[in-house]
Amino acid sequence: MLSIHQFPNACVDFFNDSLQKVLEHNLSLAQLGQNLNQFLQMSGVLLMENLLEEIDAAIYEAVKPSHQYQVKAKRTRTLTTLWGDVSFSRRYYQDKKDGTYHYLLDEWIALEKYTHIDPLCQAGLVAHATDVSYSKSVSLTTPKRLSAQSVMNSIRKMGTIPNEAAAMPEAKPGLQKVYIEADEDHVAMQHGRSKQMKLINVYEDKKVVGKGRRVLCGRRTFSGFESPSVLWPEIDRYIAAMYGGGATPPQVIIKGDAANWIQAGSNYVGYSHHVIDGYHISQYVRKIAGNGDSTRLYQALRANDRERFIQEVQQKYKHCPSRRKTIKAGYQYILSNWDGVHETLTRPDAASSTEGHVSHMLSERMSSRGMGWSLLGAEQIARMRTYVANGGDLIAYFLLHHMPKTERVCQDIEILPLQGVGKRHQLPYYTDIPSETARMPGRESTLTGGWMRLIENSGYHHLM
Repeated sequence: MLSIHQFPNACVDFFNDSLQKVLEHNLSLAQLGQNLNQFLQMSGVLLMENLLEEIDAAIYEAVKPSHQYQVKAKRTRTLTTLWGDVSFSRRYYQDKKDGTYHYLLDEWIALEKYTHIDPLCQAGLVAHATDVSYSKSVSLTTPKRLSAQSVMNSIRKMGTIPNEAAAMPEAKPGLQKVYIEADEDHVAMQHGRSKQMKLINVYEDKKVVGKGRRVLCGRRTFSGFESPSVLWPEIDRYIAAMYGGGATPPQVIIKGDAANWIQAGSNYVGYSHHVIDGYHISQYVRKIAGNGDSTRLYQALRANDRERFIQEVQQKYKHCPSRRKTIKAGYQYILSNWDGVHETLTRPDAASSTEGHVSHMLSERMSSRGMGWSLLGAEQIARMRTYVANGGDLIAYFLLHHMPKTERVCQDIEILPLQGVGKRHQLPYYTDIPSETARMPGRESTLTGGWMRLIENSGYHHLM
């Protein structure tokens, strides 16, 4: 392992060696990138190990004059980091006043007991687990092997992110109309059953960005297993804070199927009205029509002609007896929600993209991998994805909420004296690394060449 004093020359050696190999056509861009990544990982480990040990030495100098702490041993601790395993030794003290034992370095830098992964690495594991499996998140975060359990423990440590956690955008009071699209995903649980994960998008309008593609303007996402009495008031508070304050409150259109929890939204969200979204209507019409033409069915629905609609369904029964069960399901749904279906088909804003958002936000991570989730695990992943969708920085959130469980014991160490001690442990600047080193007589000699070359290189070996 390099010493910290050899590091500047090691950087120069890496640069020169890489340059020469590329010019000799012995190193491709991909190989250069691999070598650089390995060098940076080695550099990160080297710098972190030396920094921690120098901090420990500075703390020792700061507490030594008080004679309060007695050094009992020096012990090594290893942490998995973004760059690999960092092993460092630090002093183990006994407090002479009360007889307690401390690693003052650990306490000073707020390093939790028993953890073997540093906070930034844990944050990276959590961030990657938002999109990929726990095991895959390890390979994307650190070159060291970690268990999926380690990833899950990091997520559990962070807790469940509230729907309101992401920063609020600038308020827009006076907006006349706000839309909500609501649907759910069926997430497989570990006990073999599934549970409905709710997904709700609040937005202002839809913008066409390409053929068959639209985006939700001003989108804010909410998710969770919570009951309607918990989830919908969160949305009501958001709409009031975001769009309230104008002369008149905005009209809120809630789009979704006829599920009870979706219809309940109009009981909690002010000035709201539930309509059955166009996607679910088309889904049930297709159950009736199958691969056949659905034009007559839609004509009857738009004309509010229930009798004509029933006649069309009877024709489907007659011509497709093998599909009677599927046809009946679509028929019963539409008849049960006849007024809502008719209203939706006559509205210009009935189109819904909720199914696509459910697939993107939930299904591709939570229900399409053949896995079983715990209730807490599914809730945490959904909220992590929701937080990112709302513009949140997951790594920053983790680090902000990664507070050690124990209080710092060494509060009696004064900051200013410690800063003064720290300056004595700082490295000097290396400013004269010449491109052409002067040749000293006798450097080629087997007897004197070694120390001669050391003098040429400012006292340090070129290692690479």
